[in-house]
Amino acid sequence: MEEQVKHRVTLTIHQRLLMLIVCFICFPVLVIGWSWYRSSTETIEQSAIEANQRIIEQTNDYLDLYVTNLANSTYPFLNNALIQTLLASPSLTPYAYFQLSEKVEDDLFAQMVYGRSDIVGISLITSSGRQMHDFSEADQLLDMKEIRIRNAGYMTRIGEMDDFQVLGTGKVGTTPVFTVVRKLYSNTTYRYEGLLIVDLNLRQIEHISRNVSLGSFNVWIADSNGSVIYDSDPALTDTSLPQEFMDRIQGERRNTSFRLRQSGEEKIVLYAFSGSTDWIIVADISLHDLIGNMIRMRNLSLVAAAILLLVAIAAVAGFSFSFTRPLTKLRRLMAKVEAGDFTVPKPGRRLKHDEIGSVFRSFYRMVGELNRLVLEVHSARLKERELAIKHKESALQAMQARINPHFLYNSLEIINSEAIVSDNREISRMTTALAHLFRYNLGNSRQHVPLQEELAHIRSYLSIQQARFPKLQVDVAIGEADAARVQALRLTLQPIVENVFMHGYKNKKPLYIGIEGTAEDDAYCVTVADRGVGMTPDRLASLRRLLETADADAGDSGAIYETAAGGDLRKRVHAEAGFREEDALEEDARDGERSSAGIGLLNVHQRLRLYYGAPFGVSIRSSSPGEGTAFVVRLPYETGLTLREVEKTDVSDDDRRG
Repeated sequence: MEEQVKHRVTLTIHQRLLMLIVCFICFPVLVIGWSWYRSSTETIEQSAIEANQRIIEQTNDYLDLYVTNLANSTYPFLNNALIQTLLASPSLTPYAYFQLSEKVEDDLFAQMVYGRSDIVGISLITSSGRQMHDFSEADQLLDMKEIRIRNAGYMTRIGEMDDFQVLGTGKVGTTPVFTVVRKLYSNTTYRYEGLLIVDLNLRQIEHISRNVSLGSFNVWIADSNGSVIYDSDPALTDTSLPQEFMDRIQGERRNTSFRLRQSGEEKIVLYAFSGSTDWIIVADISLHDLIGNMIRMRNLSLVAAAILLLVAIAAVAGFSFSFTRPLTKLRRLMAKVEAGDFTVPKPGRRLKHDEIGSVFRSFYRMVGELNRLVLEVHSARLKERELAIKHKESALQAMQARINPHFLYNSLEIINSEAIVSDNREISRMTTALAHLFRYNLGNSRQHVPLQEELAHIRSYLSIQQARFPKLQVDVAIGEADAARVQALRLTLQPIVENVFMHGYKNKKPLYIGIEGTAEDDAYCVTVADRGVGMTPDRLASLRRLLETADADAGDSGAIYETAAGGDLRKRVHAEAGFREEDALEEDARDGERSSAGIGLLNVHQRLRLYYGAPFGVSIRSSSPGEGTAFVVRLPYETGLTLREVEKTDVSDDDRRG
């Protein structure tokens, strides 16, 4: 019980205010709004259904009236003397039949067709097979043989027909029609001896449907089998009603409505049956269209309620924020200081003279003092690194000064001249490469050079090695554009390549050495690979540990050219921040990695780390006995840019030159 009480007490001010707003404002408003929306929606929906049901029934009445009038117009044919003569005299002479047919067409057919644009044609057929036709209102030439065959087919079904019946839809030529028939009774034989067949244009059905304003609803008129006679969308005519419509309609033979979800949209389907034609009139109404105005009213109400809620929440939140916002800001600033970032911005306005303001002033004084101490420690570390680099550079220059450069250059030039005079191109090429090699080693005092200068130096070195080993295959795959934008320290690659010849091909002739460049986003990787003896797993692990030890000695917080912008404060500063050259040479010799120039892999790795910081340096990508070794040298781009920034700079330069 006490734990529950403590839990309730620990609720923040924001949480308690939120609970009050939800319980006493949001929840009541939502319940009332939802109830109002449901009742209003049901009322307007029912009213709309009843109104549109009356429209459907009115359309049905128009169609029944049209068919009834058509049936009444056929009554004169039943007891007409000419029709009775035709039905009672199946064996008339051709001339008598011609005279009789002329009178029927002039007196009866013309009278029925007169003034009616909806009649496409009239046919009369007797049980003896004689037929009369009037298709003078047709707007095209017709195949009368096809019509006679059709009429003869109707005559065979006379026993199945009602006195007056709508047969269905079809085509006369290319004109869509619906056909009605009237059975003709003979007063002589007391049997049905003929049929009056009337073809009517379906446009009349369309006119009737259009006269009834149904808005934007879809309307169908279909026969009892579901075949569409008319559709408000002409593309659907001559198809069938959707099967889900027919399943519901055939279950209830009365005028009513039902709901249906189709293609993710809820619809209300209204339908009515025609007593004269046995047709079905169907209309589907989208529920969204039906209550669209109601939805807009609901949205306006919700917006108004939301505005009121926001105003209430803003008023209450503003009151609580005046207490909690300063504390939240102080917690955020303390998190930055805890992460090692002492660049805390000063307050934008004057601090208040209250308890919270006093806490902020103490906090800013504490951070300022911490930042001063960190800068002092970092400055001391930078000086130590500078001394280490100067020590290594002086050792390198001392070794270079042991040989007189001018003496070497003059001697090599004399040898080259003698080779040219003797027409010995191979010796001339070797002395030229050797001269370039010594000139780069002894005559260049710059430490930072482009990678392309290092590559030119390595090519001279490998040219001499190829003269020693004719079967040596050299593969250098670094583009000039990449080499020009990558920085390197002088004599970075030569110690690694010498290591390949001294140890990679120990006790065997070198056959292959490959130098390949790969551009990454934050560094450019140069891979030096051989196919020599390789290293055992124990030897590989030992050499990798040696390089990791060099990381610790060189310092892992960055290059000497970085500024103190915060970061982790180390517990201690390494006393051995620099290397003595003699110690490095002893370690290289002890591990078998000392090169012919006296600068091993460890020295190259430490120089790159001291100048450029992590992640630049030397690593071993792979090595296995009998398959060779691959070293990777990670170098920075010019001025410390990333690959994307360098590419943008190249594009800008190209645009200015264009």
